[in-house]
Amino acid sequence: MDDPKRLPVGSARGLGAGLTLAVSVGLFAYAGLWLDARFGTKPWLLLLCVVCGIVGGILHLIRVLAPELWPFKTSPKSKNGDSHGGPPPAS
Repeated sequence: MDDPKRLPVGSARGLGAGLTLAVSVGLFAYAGLWLDARFGTKPWLLLLCVVCGIVGGILHLIRVLAPELWPFKTSPKSKNGDSHGGPPPAS
């Protein structure tokens, strides 16, 4: 029996990755504001930190969600280098 209140695993993973993106941008923005106030470089360090937060968050998002979005599953290679998921070799 499935509990209708539980999120599917993919949804929970996507929600977590999205929150990670938002938190990373927010924390980097706060760090950029603090650095700008400390060094008087307003707004350059804020912009740099926000861009770094966005790039890092999107890379994390891709790393977490890409296996679920990629339609083909890769199989591990055997010791002789052949994959186990393909068609048999022609005789």
